[in-house]
Amino acid sequence: MSRSQSLRPHLVYYRSQHRTLGCRLTHLLGVPLIAMSLPMLLFDRKKAVMLFTFGWFLQFLGHFVFEHNKPILLTRGRSPYTLLSALVFVGEEWVDTIRSVKDDLRIPNHNGKH
Repeated sequence: MSRSQSLRPHLVYYRSQHRTLGCRLTHLLGVPLIAMSLPMLLFDRKKAVMLFTFGWFLQFLGHFVFEHNKPILLTRGRSPYTLLSALVFVGEEWVDTIRSVKDDLRIPNHNGKH
């Protein structure tokens, strides 16, 4: 089984636990903050802890307030595919968000098409 085939079921499950807009929005910010906090430890421990803590606050907010479930890292966190799924999910969400905004900002040309 290839690595991408091994990741696919984890990503499908990850997506199934992040369906609401509120959860997706909190993850768009929270996951990158947590990821940025790790290398930040090398430069400024206090800021790294603040980023990490706020990122996790957003994760819990998204799950408990909007999604009404627990973060996957607390239930299935032992697999490296779980962490990878979080990064892939948020990366894809950011790409979709940027594309959507870009499409919304396009000005139609003279014949009404983008």
